[in-house]
Amino acid sequence: MTAFNKWFLSSSANSIDNYYQYMSEVVKIVGTHYQSLEKPYEYIEMEDIQEKAAEFVKLENEGKLPNAIFESIQNLVMKYSLHISHPGAMAHLHCPPMIPALAAEVIITALNQSMDSWDQSPVATYIEDGVIQEMIKKINYPKTASGVFTSGGTQSNYMALLLARNEYCAKHFSINVSKQGLPAEAQKFRIFCSEKAHFTVQQSAAQLGLGMQSVVTIKTNERFEMCPEHLYEEIERVKKQGDIPFTVVATIGTTDFGSIDPLHELSKLTERENIWLHADAAYGGALLFSHSYSHLVSHLHKADSITMDFHKWFYQPVSCGAFFVKKASMFEHIQLHADYLNPEEDSQLHLVDRSIQTTKRFDALKLWLTFQAVGKQEFGDMIDYTIRTARQTADYLQERKDIELLNTPEMNAIVFRYQPNIHYRDKQKQRVFENTINQSIQQLFYDQGRLIMAKTKNHGQVYLKLTMLNPLITFDETVKRLDEVISLGKDLEKKEERLREHATIS
Repeated sequence: MTAFNKWFLSSSANSIDNYYQYMSEVVKIVGTHYQSLEKPYEYIEMEDIQEKAAEFVKLENEGKLPNAIFESIQNLVMKYSLHISHPGAMAHLHCPPMIPALAAEVIITALNQSMDSWDQSPVATYIEDGVIQEMIKKINYPKTASGVFTSGGTQSNYMALLLARNEYCAKHFSINVSKQGLPAEAQKFRIFCSEKAHFTVQQSAAQLGLGMQSVVTIKTNERFEMCPEHLYEEIERVKKQGDIPFTVVATIGTTDFGSIDPLHELSKLTERENIWLHADAAYGGALLFSHSYSHLVSHLHKADSITMDFHKWFYQPVSCGAFFVKKASMFEHIQLHADYLNPEEDSQLHLVDRSIQTTKRFDALKLWLTFQAVGKQEFGDMIDYTIRTARQTADYLQERKDIELLNTPEMNAIVFRYQPNIHYRDKQKQRVFENTINQSIQQLFYDQGRLIMAKTKNHGQVYLKLTMLNPLITFDETVKRLDEVISLGKDLEKKEERLREHATIS
């Protein structure tokens, strides 16, 4: 026993007593806070929060008692954080974490397994691999498939383009990119995605040395889905000018609209053209468990690789994602053996062989514990409930003359805007006014902390967005909040009318 015994988990009474004290304080402040939570956000000026945070983070020479520490956390972190578990928080693909997953986090952090080599995570390695295999069955991938947990969609999409690029170089130029670098022809490589695809496609292209100029964006239809006809035309155009199509990225749930690109049609085209097809199902992957809407992802298995974010619609704490590939052999493109970590002669499973990360958390336990507690049946019920609630809400908005609904939700994202009655003859002035009023609605509700909406743009026009991931959201409460949105819009219009009258008199 040493003087530091109480700070680390061990069998000693000091250690266990200190652990219980800290954990009980955590449970108390979180439980107490949520028990009295009335709105998703308590507004504070940015300058004030910067000042408070600067004072909060100062490192002390002497330690404090747990109750003093957690009182500080309660007064700053708990009070002024965005509470995404509140039904009024509907801005982003930012989910309320499920309670079983929160319990799993306690175990994950206590055990602190490092998921790079088997000897650092003997049980955890095979649990992660087992959870990946369960998901592979759900996708309906072949037995050759494999996968790995990732930090999320950014990493997964990056890995997809990395493997696709390296596989193309190996197959068509007999070049091992890991050892020899990129061929000169790489400047001609082209990636195709819809104009509504996630920005990480461009980001990954830039980081992989292909440049954002390598990304060709494809038009979408009125449902914001990629147009296969335009994809075909662009592939032909690219080939005629001497460039090389090597990857198509299909989006299975766009960030703004939840739109699903037509995988069946895209897979026929990519198979014919011998192009890697990646499915970014960061958002839409949860539809695999839906009872009523799983047909929307029935062709997911046709993709060569898949991104899935469990910290979106699977209700897992950040971060928790996965990357799947139809052929496990593709992971050879990123494998590098180190004698101290994953020597080539080892027979054990080392997950570093599937990942661009070395140190990695045991995040699979969160997803496993969630499904053990909730079960596939109730989880599917949650998915279906959120879709039905979003569609019911969209129907309500569609009937309003003072609302323009931009999309009929495929999943649970709704994009709309307040449509003012005031009309200017000057079209540009009208657009500026409409944009300003919708920006003001979003900001004022955020400042009040009652309803957290996102804003986005379509063809230069500002829209409001509700992402109705939370199964605690009800249609009736949402209608009340939307009526407040419309009421605020009318108030802002009246102010504009008074300004116009004043300008006319002047």
